[in-house]
Amino acid sequence: MKKIKTLIVIIASVLALLVPFITLVSLAFNVKGVYSHSFTAALADKYELLYSTSGRKIVVVGGSSVCFGLDSKLLEGETGRKVVDFGLYATLGTKVMLDLSERGINSGDTVIIAPELDPQTMSSYFNQETVLEAIDGHYSMLRDIGNDNYDELAGGFLTYISTALGMKRNGIEPDPKGVYNRSSFNSRGDIAYKREGNVMTLGYDANRLVDLSPEILSEDFIEYMNGYIDRCLAKGADVWFSFCPINKSGLEPGTTDESIYEFYTCLSEKLHCRVISDINDYILDQGYFYDTNFHLNDVGVKLRTQTLARDLLRAEGNNRHVEIETGTPGSEGSETPPPDMEDNTDGTFVYRYFGKTLAVEGVAESARGMTSADVPREFNGIPVNAILEGAFKGCDSLTEITIHDNITFIANKAFEIPSLRKLYIDAHDAEVMEAGNNIFGGNAAVEIILPDNESYASFVTGYWWSVYGGRFKVE
Repeated sequence: MKKIKTLIVIIASVLALLVPFITLVSLAFNVKGVYSHSFTAALADKYELLYSTSGRKIVVVGGSSVCFGLDSKLLEGETGRKVVDFGLYATLGTKVMLDLSERGINSGDTVIIAPELDPQTMSSYFNQETVLEAIDGHYSMLRDIGNDNYDELAGGFLTYISTALGMKRNGIEPDPKGVYNRSSFNSRGDIAYKREGNVMTLGYDANRLVDLSPEILSEDFIEYMNGYIDRCLAKGADVWFSFCPINKSGLEPGTTDESIYEFYTCLSEKLHCRVISDINDYILDQGYFYDTNFHLNDVGVKLRTQTLARDLLRAEGNNRHVEIETGTPGSEGSETPPPDMEDNTDGTFVYRYFGKTLAVEGVAESARGMTSADVPREFNGIPVNAILEGAFKGCDSLTEITIHDNITFIANKAFEIPSLRKLYIDAHDAEVMEAGNNIFGGNAAVEIILPDNESYASFVTGYWWSVYGGRFKVE
């Protein structure tokens, strides 16, 4: 009898451990497909493309600057080899893209590593929630993610499941409008969405200036990347490093030719593979960019792809001429105000003129005691579409702010107000409202209130807004 009781206790203990695990697994498969239309869902398509492409191939690995800056068909035409665009989203982390691609690299392949030059992408950064959303039920992909990230994946699993279940329960299925949708990719993994010019309010992304200094190069990541390079070389593949496209207007103030050369030299010395490109060839005028300092428009894509093809062929000892067509970049904006705009304040807000639009850059002294604020759609007939850093400085009683769908750019620390508790966003499309990743300046108490489930679905997986995922509520 004692043995039976002991056996029962053991069985009960095992079940106690297994039941939660089995429950989680069943829930995981139950929420599969919630993110199937999102931008990150293209990861599964890219993964399948990589592992199904036979013969000698070129694999370009990086973040979104790859898919926004590569014409694989054009590169195939210049090189005579199949091309796999294996770049997606910097928030996943460059390490994830290296991990997922490594097993698919074979003898005779050529790997071009071209991540964004940013402290996050040049580090071992790993975002477990975004990775789980991107995998979205394709759990076999997890076998190619480094086991050093398994603890983080386990830790983020509950958050992923609870968020996905909540959306499914409420009938919310993120289906972004415009470019940040899975349908924007073509069969080669490039963004095929038409991008005619620069849509950034300032012509560059002031929230994410590009710092070309050796300090952005994380030593542990360089070591990790070198391990990846060594293993690919050992398979008989060629591995090269090239540069992402960089908006010249988006460089950190004080960047000089000397500091750029110092960065280039430092990177070249640290890597176990050759840097095949001149970084200056990838620092381009803002007219070639679309919506970030790394995302190209259609004209920019052609220029970058031809430049990369030339660099690649030269690295392989092929001096065949590649015609570099610069095209016609978009025009740059102007900060010169129109002659009829004599006053820059409506009594509440203070404005700065950008091209044909206005940005809120401050609050009038007499209005700083307000407890709520509603950013207008226009002033003197000129659209208001941006909120600059420190715009609400001195508004120490402000608890609520409302913005509308006219706002297309929100700078970091735009809402750095210790008293702020609610930001109401009267908009449905997150794609057209670019926001920095620190718009509240460290104030963790702010809730983001959206008008309905349609807005929630757009913002919670929005390219600019997913970092605020835990703050969204619908009223």
